[in-house]
Amino acid sequence: MKKKIQLQLFLDKSREREYIRLPFSVDADTESISIRYRYPSSFAGQDGPFVIEGEPCTIDLAVMMPDGRMAGSSGSDRSSILISPLGSSAGFQSCELPEGTWHIIAGAYHIPANGVAVEYEVEVTPKERRLFKGDTHVHTTASDGILKAEEAALLARRMGLDFLIFTDHNNSAQNDRFPFYEDITLIPGTEWTHYKGHAGFLGTEQAFSTPFFTASLEETRDLFKEAGENGAFRVINHPFCPLVPWEWDFSLPFDGLEVWNGVMSERNEKAAFWWHQQLCSGRKLPVTGGSDYHRPGLLGSLAMPCQCLYAPSRSRADLLKALRQGSGYVSYLPSGPQADFAAISPEGLPASFGDVAVRGEYTDILLTGLCQGDEIRLITDTAAESLIAPSGACELKLRRRFPDALFLRLELYRSYAPGLPPMKALLTNPVYYQ
Repeated sequence: MKKKIQLQLFLDKSREREYIRLPFSVDADTESISIRYRYPSSFAGQDGPFVIEGEPCTIDLAVMMPDGRMAGSSGSDRSSILISPLGSSAGFQSCELPEGTWHIIAGAYHIPANGVAVEYEVEVTPKERRLFKGDTHVHTTASDGILKAEEAALLARRMGLDFLIFTDHNNSAQNDRFPFYEDITLIPGTEWTHYKGHAGFLGTEQAFSTPFFTASLEETRDLFKEAGENGAFRVINHPFCPLVPWEWDFSLPFDGLEVWNGVMSERNEKAAFWWHQQLCSGRKLPVTGGSDYHRPGLLGSLAMPCQCLYAPSRSRADLLKALRQGSGYVSYLPSGPQADFAAISPEGLPASFGDVAVRGEYTDILLTGLCQGDEIRLITDTAAESLIAPSGACELKLRRRFPDALFLRLELYRSYAPGLPPMKALLTNPVYYQ
């Protein structure tokens, strides 16, 4: 729920040219802060039928963060400003909003003889869990794609996507120059491209500074370690692609696995099977899906498949945290079926994809956007249950216990077109049980 704070300040003439601090509180996990203020800009008088020019009144605005750093300043040019990691008013930082006591800095530039009353309204909007859709594997003209980053972003915006991760081959040259848009988040990345396999290093402008053409397992391990130390989310891409299979050791330090690359195919099914074996061994490993987009076309179109993430906001930090956590699923289209889990963590908190939940307690399963004939598979390390959507079905609500399972994940199979055999249309990350 949004928090509204009303602040009032009276400035008399003696405080002209002073800077006055007005404190207000910001909670953890805040998505945006908006500030509006108003005051009479002049005080006119009247002499009979004549209006006498009034005294000027000018109150400047600046904002200071809890650690003393300035969030920005607008002088007296605007009566309202917004601060958010997703984009702020001109003159203000676009940054994460730390918890603590913030201050409005009221600059008493011109004060009339009788003083002035200034009213401030601060609106603090908290983050809240919701679904964001995008693509984790996009190439541009910085490598072998045919669209510039801004052209790919325009296409994504027209599609209603929330984020793109750019992954040009062995190239980070443009990662600090992406344009900013209010309605989509652009995230830097690199696809480490080697004749013995590809990997996505996501979320950092420069994952590695050493040569990409490693000559040994030891050199490759060092490069992966460097990428991790630089904050990259390290994903092994299309490991069973017949053209560029993963020929390195799977013991390399990596954080996730791309199990769905482009259109659903045998290579993706092999990746999903390998991943399932890892889960059954007790490993917690998040998965991703990406189009490997290079150019418009029926195959490999943008967000086919679509990475769907549950995150508290669309900021880079929150989306990358969700990706690393495995907080979401992959759908064959942005308009494809949607899924969610709801369980309880050992700490009594809500748990869903990528989280640890209490074994034996109920897990609520929600699927929307269903079609007649969809096959829903509930998969654990010990069993798989299949449900078929009947005629007219549009959603599934199910509550189950899995007392002996290490995890629960879900797959949905659908016939993409009349006459075609069912193919995977959705795959979720697991909820883990303990």
